[in-house]
Amino acid sequence: MQLSINRELLLKAINLIAKAADRRHNMVVLGNIKLEVTEQALILTASDLEVELSAEVKLGNGASGVIGATTLPATKLHEICKLLPKDAQININAEGNERCVITSGKSRFMLGTLPAADFPLLGSPANVTALTINRLVLLDLMTKTQFAMAIQDVRYYLTGMLFEVEQRQLTTVATDGHRLALARSVIDVADDFTLQAILPRKAVIELERLANELGKLVGDKDGSLILSFGREFLQVSLPFGNVDSTGQIDDSVKITFTARLIDGKFPDYRRVMPTNTDKVALVNKEKMLDVLRRVSILSNEKSRGVIFKFAQDGLVEVRANNAEQDEAVEALQVQYQGEPIELSFNAAYLQDVLDVLGGDVQLNMSQANSSVLVNQHNDSQHQYVIMPMRI
Repeated sequence: MQLSINRELLLKAINLIAKAADRRHNMVVLGNIKLEVTEQALILTASDLEVELSAEVKLGNGASGVIGATTLPATKLHEICKLLPKDAQININAEGNERCVITSGKSRFMLGTLPAADFPLLGSPANVTALTINRLVLLDLMTKTQFAMAIQDVRYYLTGMLFEVEQRQLTTVATDGHRLALARSVIDVADDFTLQAILPRKAVIELERLANELGKLVGDKDGSLILSFGREFLQVSLPFGNVDSTGQIDDSVKITFTARLIDGKFPDYRRVMPTNTDKVALVNKEKMLDVLRRVSILSNEKSRGVIFKFAQDGLVEVRANNAEQDEAVEALQVQYQGEPIELSFNAAYLQDVLDVLGGDVQLNMSQANSSVLVNQHNDSQHQYVIMPMRI
C-alpha cells in the first residue's frame, strides 16, 4: 500500500475516528487504525468491537495512492501527523506486513504494522429501521440525559441509553438506579412507527461528539441525520467534506459510525415517574447551584448527602455535616406550595440535573422517602427523577 496525502486532510480524518481505537483491548490490532487505499478513496477505520468509526476520504484534492491495506498504531500515527508542519505532504509506504515508512519533507518514521486482514469489522446492520432526525434535536436528547448512564453495573442494560419511538415521539432515557433522566421530542414519523434500542455509553458519547463536530463545520446551518437501527447495530453516516457558501457539504470526507446495541430489556421508566406530588418548589437554578456547591463542601465524602428542609413560608434550610462534626447551613428563598417536608439528596446527583437545566427549576415532591421529579419550569419534555437518601 502506498499513500500520498495532505497533512490537514489526513489529520482531520484521524481526529474524527481515533477515539474508537482501544490500546487496552485483548486484541492488539484494535490499538491500530486500519488504512485501506482503493481506486477511489482512502478508508481509515478504528474500532473496539463496540464502536467502529470509519472515515472515507476521496482520492484527488491532495490525496493519491496505490491499492493496498495495513494497520498502524493509532496514537503514534496521530502524534506524527499532529506534529508535522502545516500543509505538509505525508507519504506512507507499507510493503509486506511488518514495517511501514512514513516520510514528510526531511522527516522519516518507521512504524511496526499488523496485518489488515486481522482487523475485525462490525459490518452493517440488517433489517434496518431508518429514523431521520434533526441534528440539534438529537444533540439535545443525548446531552440532557447522558450524565445519568451507569458507568459500571452488573445490570449491563443500565450502562447505555434507551432510544424509544412511540406515538410520534422520540424519547431518550438514562438511569443508574439512583437517578433517571428523560428527554423527548416530537418527530416526523408514521403514527404506528415504534422502536426501542439501547445504545452503549461509549457509543452515545462518540455520536454526541461527532454531532458537535459537524455543528462546528456547518455553523448556523443545520440539517438532519439518518439513524439506521438494525437488530444488533446502529449505523449513522455523517458528511465532513468541504462546505460551500450555501452551507452544503460535499462527500469528499464521510464518517460512518457503527455501534453494537446492548442486547437487553431496559426497565420500564414510566413506573418510576413520580405521581400525586402535592408539594411543589420553584427555585432559581443558579441560586440553588451556588448554595448546593457551598454547603456540600462539608458533606460526607462518601454519601455526599445534603438535607433540604422546606417550610411553608418558602424558606429552605440547606444543611450538610460529616464525620468530623463539621456543619454547613444556608437559607434559600423559593416559591413553595405544600406541607413542610425534609429530604436528603446526593449533592452530585442534584447538581448534574441542575447543570443541564436553566432558568427556574421545579421540584415536585410527595414524601420524605419518595422520589422527586425535577424539571425546568413549564417544560415537560425534559424530566429528571432523583431518589432521596437517608443520612
